[in-house]
Amino acid sequence: MNSNQSAAARKKPAPTGVALAQVDLTWARRLMLSPALALSVVIVVFVLFGATQTPMFLNGQTWINILRDAAFLAMAASFATIVLVSGGLDLSVGSVLVAGAMTAAAIADAGFSPFTAFLAGTLVGATVGFINGMLINQFLIPPIIVTLGALFAVRAVVVASTGASPIGPLPDEFDVLGQASFMGIPLPIIVAIVVVGIAHFLLNSTNYGWSVRAIGGNREAARSAGIAVKQLSVSVYVLSGASAAFTGALIASRLGSGSPTLGQGFELQVIAAAIIGGTSISGSIGTVVGAALGALLLSVLSNGLVLLRFDPTLQNFIIGLVLVAAAGLDIFRRQQMFRISARRAASSVRTG
Repeated sequence: MNSNQSAAARKKPAPTGVALAQVDLTWARRLMLSPALALSVVIVVFVLFGATQTPMFLNGQTWINILRDAAFLAMAASFATIVLVSGGLDLSVGSVLVAGAMTAAAIADAGFSPFTAFLAGTLVGATVGFINGMLINQFLIPPIIVTLGALFAVRAVVVASTGASPIGPLPDEFDVLGQASFMGIPLPIIVAIVVVGIAHFLLNSTNYGWSVRAIGGNREAARSAGIAVKQLSVSVYVLSGASAAFTGALIASRLGSGSPTLGQGFELQVIAAAIIGGTSISGSIGTVVGAALGALLLSVLSNGLVLLRFDPTLQNFIIGLVLVAAAGLDIFRRQQMFRISARRAASSVRTG
């Protein structure tokens, strides 16, 4: 090797951190590191399998039912995801949903306009969220305790105030939003797309969203950076409560009545949709789109397993396995992200 070649070899830059990281990113790891991609693959595989077992899997009405069920879940899961990203937890969404449904139904049944009914129901949910947020941030009670208490307390108030009796049938003008369609697409699906879009924009494209991620990553560091941590934390619970109550009002509109039995177990489905969609239970990491895809996967599973004639107990078992697998993937993703960051930092030191 001559002197020129030797000098060129010495000047050759070391591999960058990105290159080092990409060496280990096989297609399988890339799939697991992308929750949206992984969920899309799982949904497609399950649908293809189901289609080989029964033609009902490809029936248009079947998919309308699947998407409508997913729409209700996705609306509540979108803003519950923002709570999780902030480092919080909202287990009260099921009870808040029924409170919103019964309030809206009662207002509509009294002869008020649909707008007034939906607004009243949504405000009830926002109020519960505000109380949850204040108890968590002002009295420093853990979110799991506050929202679990709200889960029982709110439903108890609903049952006591209604005598455990449904409210209905409701006026036709109130039922329109939940039952009508536009160009063959049920309005709840269209409303859900709008709500999910708003939540996605709020979390990913605004200073509010970045501040939420900051307090979820390190609350004290966020406070030191000048973020109003307590006020921001209260606001995410207000938004979660409002979205859950609005979802309940929309379900009441869909059913044409309000029932005090609505929303039982709904909070677990919401949390499951968020976690399956890649939201970390440790805070800071998560996407609204992932939560919406998680809601779609749960809807595909629940409806698909019925079409495949699976035993109901086995259906819950399979959904439970999916949730545990999603939590395991969350841990795997964090480990991989840490390793990639460490390699990039090491490479920067070597090339600096």
